[in-house]
Amino acid sequence: MEHQNAIVSTACGKVLGLSSQGLLEFRAVPYAEPPIGELRWKPPVPVRPWEGVRDCRERGVMPVQHLTGADVEPYRSDFYYEPLPSMGEDCLYLNITVDENAPGSKADRPVFVWFHGGGLTTCHTYEPEADGRAFAEKGIVFVSVEQRLGIFGYLSLPQLTAEQGTSGNYGLLDQICALEWIRDNIAAFGGDPSNITIGGQSGGTVKCMSMVLSPKFSVPVRRIILQSGLQWDRPFPSLSEAEQNGLARLSRLGLAQDASLDELRALPAESLLELPEGNPYIDFVTCDGIVLKDASARDGLLRGACREIPILCGCNLGEGEYPTPAGKDAFYADFRERLGDLYDTYGFETLVPANDSTAPALARRLAAYGLSNLCWTNIMLPRLYGEWSRKALHSDVKNYVYLFAHRTPSRPCELGTERDEEIQWSWHSSELWYTFRSLREGTPPARRWTAWDYALAEQINTYWANFIRTGDPNGEGLPYWPSSCDDLGYVLLGDGISGETRCGSPLESLMEDYVRRQFGLPPVSGE
Repeated sequence: MEHQNAIVSTACGKVLGLSSQGLLEFRAVPYAEPPIGELRWKPPVPVRPWEGVRDCRERGVMPVQHLTGADVEPYRSDFYYEPLPSMGEDCLYLNITVDENAPGSKADRPVFVWFHGGGLTTCHTYEPEADGRAFAEKGIVFVSVEQRLGIFGYLSLPQLTAEQGTSGNYGLLDQICALEWIRDNIAAFGGDPSNITIGGQSGGTVKCMSMVLSPKFSVPVRRIILQSGLQWDRPFPSLSEAEQNGLARLSRLGLAQDASLDELRALPAESLLELPEGNPYIDFVTCDGIVLKDASARDGLLRGACREIPILCGCNLGEGEYPTPAGKDAFYADFRERLGDLYDTYGFETLVPANDSTAPALARRLAAYGLSNLCWTNIMLPRLYGEWSRKALHSDVKNYVYLFAHRTPSRPCELGTERDEEIQWSWHSSELWYTFRSLREGTPPARRWTAWDYALAEQINTYWANFIRTGDPNGEGLPYWPSSCDDLGYVLLGDGISGETRCGSPLESLMEDYVRRQFGLPPVSGE
């Protein structure tokens, strides 16, 4: 029996949702016209209104992509399992999950809009670890957005630039179009259009930041959640660079570089998929001077793009850089090269005693806490940015930083394997099960979840829900989480939860100096 609120009237037409366990799910609600045929590689066209009631109880398609497997990225063996949605270009839709009493009520519920990871090349909105039900149960309107990926979302070519004045960034424009639809329609689902939080993990952080930085973006966003990585200093390619990359791709696909757009748009989608070699995440947003003007997220943040937007940001203990020195000598050689003159200035070998057996674990922990060459694998950068933003930009907002350090239970088939060893390090994106409270008994992947796993997931999900509501994750019954503005505060989420602040140790001072230098965070005047 359908719930009385399962039919919702939007500005585009009526939609029918699926009622289940006190929640309503509206799946594959279109926000733009299908980007097929003549609309391939063009900015999204807002969806035309429809007659009658649109059935939104079934899943939509996943964007066309190469499903690279566990041999390319091991964690995806945990997140990708059957049944997968079908694949297609007609993917410009969003999914909305609310409690069954939300539609037709006062539009005062906070809205959380989620952008999945997978770089800008892979993944989809129906991954079970991020289904959003736990947020809806807490009175939040949860929305996940599908957009064009890979070559369909980010191809630049001189031919396309000649046609449109720029090219690339189609996936980014999809996201902006989706947020505009949400702003104009979410009140019908009980959501407050003036209280929108956007969030994403891994590649989803790039989607969130590039959207906020874009001069094309006009939707007021109240808060941002960035999980498993902030691509602080990765440069956005220029339009000319992106065009050359696009021409090279045509050549790799066996297509003429001067092929007409009519020819390219007539090709089957499958023929445009390039089997990735090495890093499969070959697509990125483009600094074209129109859709994006900042050369990197760093440039946008330093000019104050998020001065009035609180950010919750963090990473995992074994995030992405896995230094595994063979012993003490390799450990010290690596950090001598990494630290430069800071190595001797701080007396690193005295500061960090290591032997052959402790060196691998020490290397990983130091990388997570600050001594990493990759900005998205350590927590010192967002801690320092929060403090810098408050002082240099005179910002009134508080940013919050986390380090997820809980070992996810292994699957029985993994015990004693290399994968089992990898898991103990709180691997990339493994916090998703906990932030979304999506631990499921009897659902692949089969894991030996403990009572603490469930308790930790409830606490973390509550932190996130509080932040989505108010901009402050703290609340009754939760360990205190200090903001990064308050003496570089952060929270450690592991076998326990503890709020931490600047300890003033020489090692922490070394990390501060290294991160400021490595990632170009300027000192505050007077420091």
